[in-house]
Amino acid sequence: MPQRRDSPSYLDANSPPLDGSVAVCCAPGGCLQSSGHCISLDDIGDVAKVICNYEHCTQSGLMHRQCFHVWEAGILNFLRSCGRARSWSERQRHQNLWTKKGYDLAYKACGCLCGRGHLRKDLDWVTPRSGGSDSDSADGRRKKKKQPPMGGASVMASGPVPASSGAKPIVKNAAAHLMAASGAVIPAAGVIGGGLRNRANSLSSNASGSSSGSSSPPGGHSAPSAPTASSAAAGGATLGSHVTNLFLKRRTMRTELLERERHGSGNCGLFAHRMDFSSFNALPRHKLNSYHIKMEDEGSYGNDDIRCFILSNLATARMAHAYCLVCQNAMTIYDRYPLIDGTFFLSPKQYSKACIPVTVEGRQQYLSSVCMACLEGWTCSLRCRSCRTRWDGSALILGTLYSYDVFAAVPCCPDRLRCNNCSGLVVTPEHRFPFFSQYSREMSCPNCSSTQPHFVKPLPAVFQLFPTPPHSPGC
Repeated sequence: MPQRRDSPSYLDANSPPLDGSVAVCCAPGGCLQSSGHCISLDDIGDVAKVICNYEHCTQSGLMHRQCFHVWEAGILNFLRSCGRARSWSERQRHQNLWTKKGYDLAYKACGCLCGRGHLRKDLDWVTPRSGGSDSDSADGRRKKKKQPPMGGASVMASGPVPASSGAKPIVKNAAAHLMAASGAVIPAAGVIGGGLRNRANSLSSNASGSSSGSSSPPGGHSAPSAPTASSAAAGGATLGSHVTNLFLKRRTMRTELLERERHGSGNCGLFAHRMDFSSFNALPRHKLNSYHIKMEDEGSYGNDDIRCFILSNLATARMAHAYCLVCQNAMTIYDRYPLIDGTFFLSPKQYSKACIPVTVEGRQQYLSSVCMACLEGWTCSLRCRSCRTRWDGSALILGTLYSYDVFAAVPCCPDRLRCNNCSGLVVTPEHRFPFFSQYSREMSCPNCSSTQPHFVKPLPAVFQLFPTPPHSPGC
């Protein structure tokens, strides 16, 4: 039974008094129901349950479904500006919100009304169905489990069924059950032959019987005969062969469908298939996980937006390799995550001819890449020409795509904030932008009114390349 507040001071005067059958909606943003804040515990079919990590929380743990959706939408909005979640699609944010991957980023926006803990959706709680109790559904499940399974083994053990008993042979029911389970069309009564049903007084049955080697009395009408064990075994073998062939055919069709979806998602046989992850063994041990390396899809073939966007544009440009902007080394492009041994990013500037043009939200962007060795600083390092600060890309996730220019995302000195036209400060160092992507957007210079992405500058004009000592690990 959920707990309730002893003194809900935030209830209005029209709210009903609380008793053992009423709980208070614990939505942190306030209840949106016009009928009041209270939830009847006798009817909680349209209620969501949350859990507070504070042990002595006095909240009910229940929200109206509408209040929960509004609260969840606010958390998703907060997640858009959190760390690696910036590169997720809306579908990925919604799927990862209540898992460890997403909740570790968004828990700060999940504060509870108790002021001590943070709320989280109870994924194990099942909303009870209206019109029936839990005990009734449990009894129904128990009764369903007690039903004996249908199968042909019991038929073979019990022997033939006498025709005079008036009971239908169980072999027919077993065959129909197997065919229905396999997805086959069940023939009408009197069509199944081969020992599944012996049709007496039928010319077709006699003809088929003589052709199959069975003997029947000549002339006159024969008495109905029960199926023998040998005929039942032959019928079961025929049916088992049919079910096996049907299963193999469906598995082949499913495999062909997956291959068509794979080729239709931008692969076209151009990209390699990654056999192992040995190329990432040079990373430190604390980075060999899915937080630092993009390891999985968020759906089946063709359903992941980011992967399909990258591969389809690269397939259009007929590029099977990506080239690092720093060291110019070629990286193999794979058809599954991690897509490269480095990372992709979008920039409004074409740094080289290897940066292919793409269209994102109606804006012209260029798909660029940096290898893992340059991100980690193994083979070379970039240092700012003005303040000598080293550019560090080791915090970026490998094998995926960033929607902003990774070189312009963190300006290290005032010279990186100057206009590309008049060299005046577009933004003062004291008023930096809160989001990395804002440094890749076009904006107007307050000095000369020139509109362009001022913080995205040519790499040789901003950075100086230094080789790394030979003892450092390489690609």
